[in-house]
Formats: sequence, structure tokens, C-alpha cells
Amino acid sequence: MSQMKALIITKNEALQQSLSDILEAHGIDAAVNEEWKRSFSTQSNHTFYFIDYESLNEAENFTAPGSSFLIGITSNRSFDEGRAWMKAGAYDVVVYPEEQSRLNEIVVSAKEKVRKQQESFGEASLGGGKVEAFYSAKGGSGKTLMAAMIAQSLQIHHNKRVILIDLSAQFGGLETIYGIQQNRSYVDLQPVMQELSLNHIENVATRDEATGNYILLGPSNPAKAEAISEELITKVIRTCRAHFDHVILDLPTSINTISFTGLNEATHIHYILNPDSLSLRSFKHASELFQRFQLGNRGNLSILLNRAHPKSELGPKDISKLIGKEVDASVRSDYFALQPYLNMGESFYKKEKDRGQFKPAKDVRSYVEKVLL
Repeated sequence: MSQMKALIITKNEALQQSLSDILEAHGIDAAVNEEWKRSFSTQSNHTFYFIDYESLNEAENFTAPGSSFLIGITSNRSFDEGRAWMKAGAYDVVVYPEEQSRLNEIVVSAKEKVRKQQESFGEASLGGGKVEAFYSAKGGSGKTLMAAMIAQSLQIHHNKRVILIDLSAQFGGLETIYGIQQNRSYVDLQPVMQELSLNHIENVATRDEATGNYILLGPSNPAKAEAISEELITKVIRTCRAHFDHVILDLPTSINTISFTGLNEATHIHYILNPDSLSLRSFKHASELFQRFQLGNRGNLSILLNRAHPKSELGPKDISKLIGKEVDASVRSDYFALQPYLNMGESFYKKEKDRGQFKPAKDVRSYVEKVLL
């Protein structure tokens, strides 16, 4: 096992010393800082982050990398603090000094998880992948199809390890596109949520033999769909991110707990737009919500125009002027060439040098190379 590293951020000298002694006893290199630095957000080489609540507030929406363990340190029990730690991806929260004895137990538990993961999947599996969220406020825009085609291109053309998660829950459509029948969904991960690992994900997901994609479906049962929690979705995404190069999220059109969690966890948001007035009106409403919740405001929002056609009501330049944002790419309309692939559940690409047998497949491959790589 490689040398583990820890970052301790607190002004409490007694806590600094206590943590340093525990980590040294476990052979873990520890760096101590009294204040948060912006550079910490881009560092992903730490196995452990020990951060007090004051430092978390200074961290500006810091989220621990999927391969790391964030342990929150607080002086009191608070619901608001607990929610903030959960949003940051905390593995555990310790009330100090009341629960000081738990610090050693947490380190032992986390070290054991790292050991098992490295033995089973190798150290390379512990990196942080990208989370690509596909969203549209207008139903029927083709976002599920775009998500599937892009997932296949990443895996087949670029040898990326990809998992596609159907967050549209009921009847999302991925099972039709891939021609699979699967009764299991990520709701089945609820009982093991606190110790979620790659083993659990692979037991529930389906691996498509033709493309190599892993597909994690949502529940078809309405009652189970209603019971999906923000915590479950967050843990599933972050666990997948720790073991896959790309986590592709197919999001529902409505802004609810599931879609907001997916958008908030995304490293990049791909908004699927159609060249018509209804789609533009929906985008305007979505854009206002994105601004209110600070989504896609870090240069990580791309516009993908789907079903573009010379006879369309609006062209890419017209749309860019109307929405005040550049259209990043267009996917041409080719219904009759595309439909047989959907009917048969066939993959859109067959081999690495396959550029696509029809217009949308060619356009999607270009978009992958331009935006996702």
C-alpha cells in the first residue's frame, strides 16, 4: 500500500496535536494548517481531510474528492452543520473534545477500506473521474439518447471507463437504448449506503458487452422512486466517480431533489437544446434557476443543439443571439437512420475507428473530442 497523506485544518492546537499523534501511529504523513487556502480545493493526493467547521465555511463549497475521507470536526451538534458536512461529502463528523476517542476508530476503519479497494481494484481505481450531467428543462429533447451515445463514444473511441446512471428514475429509457432487462436499481444500494463500494455498484449495475459501458438503472416502482434520498444519490455518484473515468448522469427534466443533486455534483453540465421556441422558453426558465442556485457558473456549462436541420425554425447563430450564450455543438437530425439502432438496442459505434454510420453519431463523436476530453 502506498504512503497515505492527511491534511489537518484547524486553529485548535490541542486537536492538531491529538490528530498528528494518531496519524503518526498509523504511519500517515500529516500536514497541518491553521487556515484554509484556495489551493487545497485542487489537491486530490490526500487520503484524509480533517477540517473544523470554521474552515469549512472558508472553503467555498469544497467537496472532498471521491477517493478521500473527509472527517468533520465540530464543537456542537447542529442540524445545519450536519447538512453542510453531508454536502461536502464528509465520511464522518466528530464532536470535539466530547468524541475524541472516536478519531482513532475512524482512521482504522478508513484505512481498512482503502486497503480492500487497493487489493481488489488496484491503486489506479482510486482516482477522481469526471461527472457529466445531461439535462434539459424540455421533455423529449433527446438528452437520454445523447448521454448514451456519448458514453459509448468515450468507451469505444477513447478507452475510458464509463458508467451511465439513469436518474430519471421511472422508465428513464436507457434499458431500451441498450436492449437490457434488469430488475435491480440503485435503490437496492440503500441498505449498504454507509459502506458503499465498487463491489456494491457492480453487483447492481449491468455491463453492456457490446460497448463496455456500465448502466445503473433507476427504479420502475413509483413508490421506490419517491423514496430516493439526496444522500443516496450523492454517495452513489461519488463512489462511481472514485472508480470510473466518466460518470454520465441522465437527469429528469423537473428540478427536484434528484436533478438538483446531480447538477450540484457535476463537474460539467451538458444542456440539450432543440431548435424551436418551446425549447428556448424552457431554457430561459432553467437558466434563471441555474443562476439562483449557482449551477454551471464556473465555465462548466455547454449547450448541445440536438436535431439541427436546415429547415429548422432557428439556426445555431439565431439561438446564440436569443439565449446570450454560444452553442457549443450541433447534432444533425437523422430520424430514419437512427431509429433501427434504437429498435434493435444496438450500439451506435462498433470499434475504435468507427466514426459513425449516420449523421448524429458522427456529430456526437466530434462533440466528445471537443468538449469532454
